[in-house]
Parts: sequence; structure tokens; C-alpha cells
Amino acid sequence: MDRAQCCILVNSTPAYFYILPLFFKLLRRYAPKLRWDVILATEAPDHSICKQVSREYAVKIIVIPEESSGFLESRMIALKKIVHDYNYCLPLQEDFLLEMPMCLEAFENLMKYMDSSMCVVSARCMPCPGPSEQSVHAHILRVPDWKLITKETDPFGFTFQATLWKMKPLLHWYMRICKKLETICPKGVTDSVTRKRVELKENLAENAIGQDEFWTWTDEKDYEHIALIRAGPWPNAVYLSPFPYRPTAIVRGKLEPWALDLAKREGVTLNL
Repeated sequence: MDRAQCCILVNSTPAYFYILPLFFKLLRRYAPKLRWDVILATEAPDHSICKQVSREYAVKIIVIPEESSGFLESRMIALKKIVHDYNYCLPLQEDFLLEMPMCLEAFENLMKYMDSSMCVVSARCMPCPGPSEQSVHAHILRVPDWKLITKETDPFGFTFQATLWKMKPLLHWYMRICKKLETICPKGVTDSVTRKRVELKENLAENAIGQDEFWTWTDEKDYEHIALIRAGPWPNAVYLSPFPYRPTAIVRGKLEPWALDLAKREGVTLNL
């Protein structure tokens, strides 16, 4: 697959740097033929762990200004820095720990399909949540298990779970949700604790306000979004996805016990 066509983008901050060696080790183990650029965006590029993953796992580092290191704004800034370099982006969080082989063929087929469509701009690859039973099949060549999601059938339009995006619409969405954040708690007059609460604890981008904004933006742009159909209700169904991981390794700021066991198995020391 053409290196310049797509990238993986991981935004991280020092509080969660401890998990980066495990994340990137698993990515390289289970996607050894991946030729996309893998990018880490952070406000602390000189941290020893950032230097380690750059050296050991061929991770590119891009710098986020400290004053723009908020959860949503940092993602927008990172995308602005790379928007002209790639056609597609797979944004991932640092606790999406790959535990099985990444299906590169599925991503190739997705990009071919999305290239052929003026409307489809994102493909949710982690069925958590998957599309509803009322959603319409997307009929993708050689990747039949996808559905079109709409605001009438699916309560979640946008999610931070692994989703392949066309690059420019992804940036425009983050610009849109960051603008919404500014209307709720303007940066110049709102303290950082309040902004963090709105972005993270209240989860602006995924809550009802964010979903309404997402579908309004989607309608304005005449965009469409597709999502992988979940194979079944059992927990391990999440592994039947192009990027198989357990959502997610860090819950409410704490590392899940299974992730600790995974790190031990992989011989990775986590500096918690």
C-alpha cells in the first residue's frame, strides 16, 4: 500500500506516555507489513519515552504547542500539520492495543471504495458500537459487512473508536467540534479545569451535543459514514475487525488489569 496514501495518528500527553512502548510494539508485531507513516503528536516531544518509540518503532513525532494541548484542540492542530501529506488518516488512541493481526487488505478495499464515493468520508472499523439493525447495507466490493449509518438509525455518529477517515473531512470535523467547544467554554475566559471537564468527563464530541453537531455538519456537507457490522453480541466480537483491539485499555484514567498482563507477556515495563 502506498506509504503516502494513509497515516496512523496517535495523540498523547505525558500522563499516558507509559503505555506508548506497548502500543507501538504491538502495532509493529501485528502489522509488520504496514507501510503507512505512524505519527505521534504531543506537547512533550523531548520526553525519553517519545524518543524511545521514535527510535525503536520508526514513529514520526510532531509537536503540539503547550497552549494547544487540550484533548480536542491538540487533535485539530495535529491534523492541520499533516492535512496536505496524506489522503486518509486512521486516528487511534494510545490505549487501543492491537492483539491480533491488522487486516491491511480490508483497509485497502475500504480506501478503494471511499475513493470511488464523493459522499462517504469515514468508515468505523471498531464495531463498538456497531450499526443498528435498521441501518442500510453499504455493499462494498470484497468487504460486504458494512452498513451506512444515519442519525435516524444510529445514536452514535461520531466516536473516537478506530475509524478510517478521509483526511480533509476529518480535519474539518475537528475544526467544527473545537468551534462548538469555544461557544460552551471560551478558551480565553474559561479555566483549564472546566474545559477539561467538558472535553473529557462530559465527553463533548461523543455526547448528545456532539452527536447533534456531527449530524448537522454531515447534512450540511452531504457526507455519508459507514460502519462495520458487529459479528455478534459476545465481547470477543470486537476482534473480528480490521484493527482488532479491546475497547479500551485505560478506563477513567486507570489501566485495566488485562492490559497489565498483556504488558508482562510482551516484556514491556510500564512506568506507571
